[in-house]
Amino acid sequence: MTSRGAAPRITVVIPTRNRAEFLPGAVASALQQTVTDLEVVVVDDGSTDSTPATCRALASVDPRVRVLAQEHRGPSAARNTGLAAARGEWVAFLDDDDLWLPEALATLLQATSSSTEAVACLAWRFFCEAPGPSWDAVLGDPLRFRLEPWPPGNPPDPAYLRDFLLRPLAPIHAGLFRTATLSSVGGFDERRWAAEDYDLWLRLALRGPIRVLSQRLALYRWHSQQATATLARQARETREALEQFLATHPEGWDAAGRGRLQRRLAFLHREECYAALLAGDGAAARRAALATVRRWPLAWKGWAYLVLASAPRLYHALRRTVRGQRSGEVAPR
Repeated sequence: MTSRGAAPRITVVIPTRNRAEFLPGAVASALQQTVTDLEVVVVDDGSTDSTPATCRALASVDPRVRVLAQEHRGPSAARNTGLAAARGEWVAFLDDDDLWLPEALATLLQATSSSTEAVACLAWRFFCEAPGPSWDAVLGDPLRFRLEPWPPGNPPDPAYLRDFLLRPLAPIHAGLFRTATLSSVGGFDERRWAAEDYDLWLRLALRGPIRVLSQRLALYRWHSQQATATLARQARETREALEQFLATHPEGWDAAGRGRLQRRLAFLHREECYAALLAGDGAAARRAALATVRRWPLAWKGWAYLVLASAPRLYHALRRTVRGQRSGEVAPR
């Protein structure tokens, strides 16, 4: 165990805001790692609830926990604040409602070498509104928590720039990063609140291939606060991050293939259209659908969404009908 005076091997940064009920679970997930040579830096991003008191209570129990406070500037800024304060050679980021399996950091650390700048694993996504549960409760009841692999499929190991350009490969809390490397690339883009991790992975992949372990060692929570509005912002900021990267690094078009990247951008526009339809915003849905078919005219779903954008109520009626049919199905025994 690391004392307050000695520099730890790993710094865990947990940004938080108004999540007093969720935060203890994330901190416990970090402190229960099989790697004990770590510190946990909790960055309170301007909370207005009981989170500050919860932070103080957590720091009083374990000397490895440090608390920093700042005015509300967003998750990217909070992560950068934690990065600037990190004393460890390596840094990992854990959101205040997510979890790790106990061996997550040890496994990631074991995969590093003197030349490694970042390494990632895979994750499970689970659905839960309430604080808790523990990692073993989630894995022990996959039906209740609607457990699913995230990202789907098996990403390549190692992953190259072209791979990161074409699909998300790991959430931010599935990575372990050399602290000096993150500082040298400028940390997180503080203009982004939803796709800051994707933007960072792209910039890191410029420096060379990144190992992506096949083990799923992180748990990514999904709940109602991440519904329509977050979906729209995630799709928009992911697309903007990709477009910005390609504008400043045109070699990316050749690395991944122009046709594949056009389809990728069309898909992200289509995700924006889907989110707009869910929100009943026909004008935004039409703009996104038009952008979809301009990027990739063969995207038949884009044309379908373009038709539905003129009648978002019809879309919701069709969606309710499909959902009703599915809920009425009886599973075979």
